[in-house]
Amino acid sequence: MKKIWEQRYLLALLSVWSLLIAASAIWNLHENYRSNYDKALIEARTIFEHNLAYRRWNSMHGGVYAKVGDINKPNPHIMLSERDITLLNGTRLTMINPFQMTKQAYDLLRQQSPDLAVLNRTISLNPLNPENTPDKWEAKGLRGFEEGKGPLSEITTINGAPYMRLMSPYITEEKCLPCHEQQGYKAGDVRGGMSIAVPMQPYYDSAAAGRKIIMTTHMFLWLLGMVTIMLFFSGLRNYKIAIKDKEEKFRIVSEFAYNFEYWINEKKQLAFISPSCERITGYTRKEFEQNENLMFDMIHPDDKDMCKTHLIDFQEPPLNDIQYRIIAKDGTVRWLSHTCTPIYVNGQFLGRRGSNRDITDHKRMKEELMQARKIEELGHFAAGVAHDFNNVLTSISTFSHLMMDEIKEEDTLLHDHINHIIIAAKLGQHLTSNLLMFGRKRSTNLKAANLNAIIHNIESVIHSLLTEGINCGITLTDEKPQIKADPHQVEQIIINLVTNARDAMPQGGELSIATKMISLHQERTGKLRNIPAGSYVVLSVTDTGSGITEKNLATIFKPFYSTKASNKGTGLGLSIIDNIIKQHNGIIDIDTVLQQGTTFHIYFPLLADQEDECPNHKCQPMKKTGPKGCTLLLVDDDWLLRKSLQVFLQQQGYTILTAADGDEAISTYKEHKGHIDMIILDVIMPKKNGSQVYNLLKEENPQLKVLFISGSSDTILKEEKILDNELDFLAKPLDMKTFCSKIEEILMKDNAV
Repeated sequence: MKKIWEQRYLLALLSVWSLLIAASAIWNLHENYRSNYDKALIEARTIFEHNLAYRRWNSMHGGVYAKVGDINKPNPHIMLSERDITLLNGTRLTMINPFQMTKQAYDLLRQQSPDLAVLNRTISLNPLNPENTPDKWEAKGLRGFEEGKGPLSEITTINGAPYMRLMSPYITEEKCLPCHEQQGYKAGDVRGGMSIAVPMQPYYDSAAAGRKIIMTTHMFLWLLGMVTIMLFFSGLRNYKIAIKDKEEKFRIVSEFAYNFEYWINEKKQLAFISPSCERITGYTRKEFEQNENLMFDMIHPDDKDMCKTHLIDFQEPPLNDIQYRIIAKDGTVRWLSHTCTPIYVNGQFLGRRGSNRDITDHKRMKEELMQARKIEELGHFAAGVAHDFNNVLTSISTFSHLMMDEIKEEDTLLHDHINHIIIAAKLGQHLTSNLLMFGRKRSTNLKAANLNAIIHNIESVIHSLLTEGINCGITLTDEKPQIKADPHQVEQIIINLVTNARDAMPQGGELSIATKMISLHQERTGKLRNIPAGSYVVLSVTDTGSGITEKNLATIFKPFYSTKASNKGTGLGLSIIDNIIKQHNGIIDIDTVLQQGTTFHIYFPLLADQEDECPNHKCQPMKKTGPKGCTLLLVDDDWLLRKSLQVFLQQQGYTILTAADGDEAISTYKEHKGHIDMIILDVIMPKKNGSQVYNLLKEENPQLKVLFISGSSDTILKEEKILDNELDFLAKPLDMKTFCSKIEEILMKDNAV
C-alpha cells in the first residue's frame, strides 16, 4: 500500500511538472506572437510618424518643387499662385504636396524591396483624388476618427500576403491651411487619415524561429525536470530504504536484545525500552511507558536503598555494575545485573542508557554449585563418620545376638529388650547407609530379591518407628514379587517413606504399606513422571497426613529440601530415595490431596523366573552351625569389633585367630600356615591394608579363601579393587545371619587350602 502511494505521488508530481511546462510554453508562445504583433504595430506607427514628419517638413518650407514631367504634373488641387514656376534656363517646376512626396518615396521603396515594402495610402471620406478613396475598413476607421476615436489596426491579407494595417487620422494644422482652407478645413479638423500596411511575413518568420526555440527549450526543461524528479524519487526511495534498513536493524537489535535495554532522556523521562523487558519482568513496554515509577516500584524492597544511592548525579560517568532483585509481574523474584552510561551526542547530554541482564539462572547455578560442593564435602565427612560408626554398630549387633543366644526362650522381656537393641542397630545402619548414599559413596549391588521378604525383614523396624496413634497395616501380594534389587537399599526406601509418613501425621492416623503386581499395555501418565508400558512390582506407602502442595511437589527430591522444622529431619530422605530408585531402573510417582494424605508408588521392573537371593531373616536366636575344626583368621583394627566377632564366631563352633593390622595378619598366617581355613579381612587397616595383605598371601596360597568386610565407602573399595575383582565382601554393619551364611558359603567351596 505504501509503495502504491509513492507511485501516486510520483505520477502527481510528474503531471504537475508537465502542466507547468505546458502552461509556460503556451504563455511564451502567446507572448512571442504578441511581441511580433507589437513590433509590427510599432513599425507601422513609426512609418506614420515618419510620414507626418515628412509632411511637416514639406509644409514648413512652403512646399517642395519638382521638375514637371510625366510623374510630376501640376496638381490642380493646389490653388496657390506660386504653384508653378519657370527657372531662368526655362525648366518648369511644379509644387509637390506632402502626399505626392511620400507616395513617390514609398513607390520607390516598393520597387527596391517588393517583399518588404510598406503600403502607404492617404484616404478621405471626401477624396479629391480617386486614389484616396477608402475601402470599407478604412471608411469605418475614418468615421470613427470623426467621432473622436483613436487609431485602429488589424492583421489582414493583401495580395495573398499577411500585413499589419494601421490607420491613423490626419489632423489639420496651421501650416496646412494655405492649401486646404479653401476645402473648408480649419486647424484641428480631421481631414482624412493614413492607412499603412506593414508586411507580417518577416515577423511570422521571426515568430516561427521563436516558437521553435520556445518549444525546444521547454521540451529540454520538461525532460530535465522529469529526469530530475525521477532521480529525486529514486534517491528518496533509496534514502528511505537506507533509513528503513537502519531502522529495521535497530528494531531487530532492540526487539531481539537478550538484555533489558532502555533510555532515560535528559528530562528523566523514558524515551525507549526494549521488548525484552516483558520476558524478564513480565511487564509490557506499554505498562512501563504509562507508569513512570514502575521501573523503581518493581525493585525488591530490600534493594531499593542501594538503587537510590547508586546514581546520585544523573550525568555521572559510567558506573560499575550493581546487582539487585526485582519482583516480576507474576510475583517471582529475579536477579538483575545493572549498568548505565551517559549519552552524549556532539557534546550534548541526552540522558542515560540502561542495560539490565537477567542473572537469575546464573545465581541459581552458583547456588547449586555451592550446594554441590557442600554435598561433596559433607559426603567426604559422611564417609569417614560411617566407617567408624559401622564398626560400633557391628559390635552392638554382634553382642546383641550373643545375648539373644544366651537367654532362655521363656524370658520374653529380655528377648524384647535385646530385639529393640538389634532394631536400634538396624536403624543406625540405615543412618550410615543414608550418609554414604548421600555422598554417592556406596554403589548398588543388584540381585534377585523378593519384595515381600524385604518388607518382612524390617517389619519390626517399621513398627518401632511409629508413634502412638498411628495404625500400620501391611498388605502384601500373594504372588511372588521378584525384583532385581539391593535389599538393603530397598529397606532404606521403605524406612525413609515410613519416617516421612510418621512426621506427616503428628496427631496420629493410618499408615498402609502394600505390594502388588501390574502389567501396563501402554504408557501411564503420572503426576511426577510417566510410567512406560511393562510389568512392574509396585510398592505403595500411604498416609492420612497433611498432603503435599503443588508448589512443593516440584522440589521434594532436592537435597536438604524439607518442610519440617529445623530440628526434625535432614531433608535428604526423598533425595536418597529418588537416587536409589533410579539405580534400580524404577519409577516413583505420587498421589496427594491436601489434608487427606499422600501415597508414594514405586514401580520396580518385574523379574521373572529367578531364585530369591534375599532370604527372610528375622531377629531370633541363632543356631550354631559352624563346621567343626575350621580355623578362621579374623583381622580388624577395631579391638571392640574384633572381640565381638571373635566371641560370636567361637560360639558358632569356629576356632578364631586374631590380628590388629596388616603386618600382624601376615605373620599370624605364616605362623599357622596350613591350619587356617579362611581369613576374615578388614579393608582399611594400619601398616598394610586388606588388599595388600590379600595380594601377598595370594602369592603363597592361590586357593586362599577370604571374606572382606568394611564400613568404608565404595570409592575406597573400588580404589582397592575389592568390588571390581568380584571378591567376597560384606559391608558393615554386619547382619549376623548373613555373616554366618556367607562364611559357610565360602568354606563349602570345592577348592581346599
